[in-house]
Amino acid sequence: MASSSSAPESNVQDTTQQVEGQQERAAYELKGMTMGIKEWQLKSQTENPVDFASLAYHGCDIKRFYETQGLMNYFNMLNGPTYKTLIRYFWVRASVYDKEASEDEVREKILIDPSLAGKTREEMGLEPFKRTEIRSSVIGIPVHIYEEIIACVLGKEATGNYSSIEIPNYKTSPWNDIVNMTLFNSKQPGKYSDLSMKNKMLLKIQYENLLPKAGGSDQPSLTHKVTLLTEKR
Repeated sequence: MASSSSAPESNVQDTTQQVEGQQERAAYELKGMTMGIKEWQLKSQTENPVDFASLAYHGCDIKRFYETQGLMNYFNMLNGPTYKTLIRYFWVRASVYDKEASEDEVREKILIDPSLAGKTREEMGLEPFKRTEIRSSVIGIPVHIYEEIIACVLGKEATGNYSSIEIPNYKTSPWNDIVNMTLFNSKQPGKYSDLSMKNKMLLKIQYENLLPKAGGSDQPSLTHKVTLLTEKR
């Protein structure tokens, strides 16, 4: 996808400085594949543009939900092109650089040169660990993606934390009562067919653009229902 962004000026300046810092590091980097499949075997999912004006004209005005969440920059980006070849090239060479990976760097340095034991990363010739990143390279150009970059493109602040903890036991979760009363106006579990047309459209957009769902069933998981509930608040 390619699109312009109306990100806050301060965010753009900060991100520009960070990108310039990347360019100062390695101008060229040959990175091997990190996946066991070839580029052409990788299936990419292209998000679908959403015509909010047309939906509103036909009685399904849902744009305000995404405006409240500050997601309109993202949906505007969907009107741009998607470069599938570039995406595949990037992901088959991508790796996650996190705290554990940075510690592996130190151990590898010490393994090669035991005299480095007890020294700082800077003394070992390594950069200080700052954040978790997705690292890859495209035609030899290093590309690092991290939270601040994504937030800048979306025109949002890089705030909040992700716990990575899934909703526990969906059958006994207290979220069930909240979801059932809000989406189905009942204490009993509802089905996809029981949703209003507006909620069905919100769920369809969620499947295709926000929280992809695998499989052919229309029935939403509890995670999708909770996300839908969050979108409407």
